[in-house]
Amino acid sequence: MSDAEWWSLLRELDEPVAPVEHGLSPESLTRVMVEGVVPQSVLAVSNARVQPGAGDGLEMPRHFDRAATQGRFDRLAERLSEAYGCRCDVGLAQDSACFGSIWIPAEVSRSRTKRTRIPLSLSVSVSNFGGLAACGSSAPWAHTSHLHPDDRARIEGALSGLDYLLVPEHILAAPYDGPNGWVFGPTNDATWSTRFFEPL
Repeated sequence: MSDAEWWSLLRELDEPVAPVEHGLSPESLTRVMVEGVVPQSVLAVSNARVQPGAGDGLEMPRHFDRAATQGRFDRLAERLSEAYGCRCDVGLAQDSACFGSIWIPAEVSRSRTKRTRIPLSLSVSVSNFGGLAACGSSAPWAHTSHLHPDDRARIEGALSGLDYLLVPEHILAAPYDGPNGWVFGPTNDATWSTRFFEPL
């Protein structure tokens, strides 16, 4: 996909949780951003849009199918475990637009830090939204890591076999400028990775 197609897809998935047309003024959203507190009026409008048992639009889409998402996630964990010849640990996310992550151990990964060549464990995360996926080093200190082409090919093979879409790193690293910026508070240094793969 081209960058323009990625932006179109992400913006389509990122529906406004509390849109102005449902009775919220720009002033009330500004107040949320400045004060960092969500007023009852904003919560009421947001909650009014949520059907019982449905997603809230922020952590999960409104027509979220948890069982189907869990089944596809479990199959991805199996495919990655087969691709690497070992069991890959899994974890489900909470209070996040990320459904869960799968960790590939450093001893089977071919990816290394650029300067020291230290083996890296990898993580593959999937979002609750649109089958989006992200991958990279699971070591928070490994900012200068390099995803080895062999690892990239194995991960992409497992993802594409289940119709996940691997979002390019430069798209995820771009500053978040979508309609739900009020969620991230007055500083709003969020990225698109924050929106779809990190705690909210």
